[in-house]
Amino acid sequence: MRTINISSTLKSNKMVYSSLYKAVENNGLLAHIYEHLLAQYVMKSLQGRGFFISSDIILTAKTYGDTCFIDAELYNPAAQKAYGEALQLFDEWDIPGDATLRVAGECGIEMNRVVAELKQDELLRSLNMVQLSAWHQQSDLTYRKADDKSSVNTLFRVPYIKYSRKSKSLFPEYVLEYSVDEKYIQSLVDQALAAVVMQVAALNFLVMIREKHTVYDRGDQWSEASKSVGYRMFLGLIKKDDNIVDQLKREFMEYVQFLSASSFCDNLQTELARCSHNYEQVLLGRDTLNSILGGCVIGGKGWLEMADSARIQQMLAAIELDVYGI
Repeated sequence: MRTINISSTLKSNKMVYSSLYKAVENNGLLAHIYEHLLAQYVMKSLQGRGFFISSDIILTAKTYGDTCFIDAELYNPAAQKAYGEALQLFDEWDIPGDATLRVAGECGIEMNRVVAELKQDELLRSLNMVQLSAWHQQSDLTYRKADDKSSVNTLFRVPYIKYSRKSKSLFPEYVLEYSVDEKYIQSLVDQALAAVVMQVAALNFLVMIREKHTVYDRGDQWSEASKSVGYRMFLGLIKKDDNIVDQLKREFMEYVQFLSASSFCDNLQTELARCSHNYEQVLLGRDTLNSILGGCVIGGKGWLEMADSARIQQMLAAIELDVYGI
């Protein structure tokens, strides 16, 4: 197994920032498909080992030109080793055909283009060649610019996969609306905690959704509530699915049970305590919380009050999910 040095920058005594990249010479489309497979695999792997988005890691994968970048902020020291191992295991993974089809469709939703033609075996061989290539540190890069015709923004047809013309109307959109009943909100700190737990649970649930459904995250939005808080996530789907509403509601209930039985609440408690004395790295920024809470600012003691595993568990169990098409 190759060793990948992920710890490029130590920002604090607990947080490591890593930025790695792989160039796919003159093929931004292949780099883009690789990027989606990579991000999903790594986050699923980390969840399986008890590490979660926001409490332990913030992961960003994006393709520029013909180059796939993956950036990670790692807050849990134990997650640093697990992250490096996940990257290694991904490049040794025998990518299954169904994952390739799902991700090809997912990229299509993002680009608002339907997969018109796909030669799966050829795509898998091309992806394997990318897997075999080495990771590089962004800090060692002077610059890289892809040829305009091979960039992810312009290349939509290669011999083994071809996308149609652009049309957003081809893909139906659904809203996942998360809320907590006002009876669980006794103070502004409770309201802030509800917002944090709700968003963190939703972001981690998205990893599970992408494993089972062909979707693309089109953004999110906070909704106003007098005493509580609401959070909406917008998903583009590969096709209209009359069953997905009930499926996602049922899967979220199962996922909450998984989170409750995992290290999720304890990890989030640790992160909330860290936020109480590190204002540059809060789970929700001051401006966002100020808007959600109607002009209220949460300070260090407020973050520390939220850092209670039992309260986090109670708030997690109180989250309700509504799903509807738009």
